[in-house]
Amino acid sequence: MVVLGVNTADDREIAADLLAKKGVTFRNALDPSTDALKALRAYETLGMTAVPMSYLIDREGKVVAAWYGYEKGKVDRLLNDPDLRKRLLSEPSR
Repeated sequence: MVVLGVNTADDREIAADLLAKKGVTFRNALDPSTDALKALRAYETLGMTAVPMSYLIDREGKVVAAWYGYEKGKVDRLLNDPDLRKRLLSEPSR
């Protein structure tokens, strides 16, 4: 499983400081590109204003869970769900 954060809203220094303060250890990418900002604006038009937006994606590229906002321990709780864990860790269909 790979966890990747993508930040479209902050500059590098602000993002690095926040990640350090929160103790985030998974990889993060900073993408201030026009396309990333357009995606963020589209997200906001849906009434969602909290960041981060998080997804768990299975091996076939299907979203199996999504949520927005930070909640400590959320990923651990999701990964302890036997059905969700099976979907995430099963081999892709052929």
